[in-house]
Amino acid sequence: MPQDPNDRRALDIGAYSDSITDVELRDAVADVAALLSLHGNVIRDLDARRSRWRPGRRSPHPDIVLSAAGRRPQWTRSANPEVTLPVATTSRGRTLAVRLTARPGLGHTLLDLARIIDADMAPERTV
Repeated sequence: MPQDPNDRRALDIGAYSDSITDVELRDAVADVAALLSLHGNVIRDLDARRSRWRPGRRSPHPDIVLSAAGRRPQWTRSANPEVTLPVATTSRGRTLAVRLTARPGLGHTLLDLARIIDADMAPERTV
């Protein structure tokens, strides 16, 4: 039986935002996380997990990780599918970008989320 392309399960998305020192970039990541939650996804704060770490207990790995786009060299990146999206521009003209990294096998879902973010953030790109 073919599945409806609009019918998908809720994704478990982990977001790093509290560890970002740049306030404008932290707000941009939080805005994208809020947008993705409006589309039926479950958002987990990955920074909170660090403070509640318990030995011997593993936390579940999210389907998608949302973070600030950094300047990591290509060779240090994982083999998992990832996409970097510009989501806003500061009043000084600096571009704010976020990175979405998916677990293996979720590359097509990652592109769907990138389309949602791009379509929703396009009208107002100034922070």
